[in-house]
Amino acid sequence: ELLVNTVPEIQRTNLANVVLLLKSLGVENLLKFHFMDPPPQDNILNSMYQLWTLGALDNTGQLTDLGRKMAEFPLDPTLAKMLIVSCDMQCSEEILTIVSMLSVPAIFFRPKGKEEESDA
Repeated sequence: ELLVNTVPEIQRTNLANVVLLLKSLGVENLLKFHFMDPPPQDNILNSMYQLWTLGALDNTGQLTDLGRKMAEFPLDPTLAKMLIVSCDMQCSEEILTIVSMLSVPAIFFRPKGKEEESDA
């Protein structure tokens, strides 16, 4: 049975990207932010905890220098941190390849009508 209305994406996905973006835009209290379709507070708190463990937020919920750098990348925060840290570890080329592969939905192309050939 289908729902009458679909559940808004912000209410069913990881909000780490959204939280990082809002923090970079200067939003202080995310729990009182007026979302069009407010996500559950647990989702916001879990995303803030994830960003804290990545070092993007400090103990008071403020954006760190690392968090500001991470917000500049159009990537999931974990992938953004991987890229930033890879510079210090001198493995940027390898990490860039890995992040590129993880950032696209599919890396293999299966032309219609040639599925068997492309699977070989």
